[in-house]
Amino acid sequence: MDITVRSSRAKALLNDPTYSDTVEELKAEQVGIFLNQGSTVEERESAHEVIRALAKIEARLNSYITDEKLLKKQKDQHRGRRSD
Repeated sequence: MDITVRSSRAKALLNDPTYSDTVEELKAEQVGIFLNQGSTVEERESAHEVIRALAKIEARLNSYITDEKLLKKQKDQHRGRRSD
């Protein structure tokens, strides 16, 4: 997929209220498991895995946005060198 298209889609997803609300709700549920003294080790481990997975998804989406920024910067630098 084109870097610009992927970045645009990542921005749209990260800025989508339904997506961000869903992620925040999932995180809150998992934190609730950590704070519940009655939760089992397995439940806490699972909650930790969910939180890590959500963080990885967010990091990946942000990396798509960064990729586009770097590409634009490289293009701008390349154009600047040619005009010298």
